[in-house]
Amino acid sequence: MNILALTASNIDLLVELERKARISEPEIFLSEFDEDNFLSQTLEALNNPLYAPAKCLMCADEKSGAMGRLDFSIFASFAFGGNVRVYVDWVYVLKEYRHRGVAQLLFEAMENHLKTAGIGEYFLIMAENEEAQSFYRGFKGAVINRHELLTKIF
Repeated sequence: MNILALTASNIDLLVELERKARISEPEIFLSEFDEDNFLSQTLEALNNPLYAPAKCLMCADEKSGAMGRLDFSIFASFAFGGNVRVYVDWVYVLKEYRHRGVAQLLFEAMENHLKTAGIGEYFLIMAENEEAQSFYRGFKGAVINRHELLTKIF
C-alpha cells in the first residue's frame, strides 16, 4: 500500500474511490454522484490558491486502486501571538478495506508530514458511528473532548 497526495495527475484514483464509496454505502452518500462535476470541481479546487493549505492523502495500490482517503487542512491565525492548527476534515476507507491498517497508514503519513512542518497537534470532529469512535479511542496519546460546535450557514 502506498500513500499518495492528491494531484491533478492522480485525480482518477479519487474519482474511482468516490464512485466505489457510493456503491458500497449508499446510506452514507445520499446524493447522486455526478462524476464529471466532481472531477471538474476538484480540479478547480486544486488550482485555486485558497485550497493551498488543504491536503488529501489517498492509500492505494496498483491492484485495488484507492482504498481510503484522509483530508486535512493547515490553518494559521494570529491568536496567542501566532498559532498553527490542523483540522482533519474527512477520513474514509472503503468497507472492504477496513480493519486492514489503511486508516492507520493515512494518519501516520499525515502525522509525518506535520512533524516535518514542525506541527505536533491536530484535531477532528469524530463521526458518530460506533466503528469510527472505536477506531479513534484506540489512538495513543489522544484526548477526546466533548465541546459544543457552532455552525452558522449564511
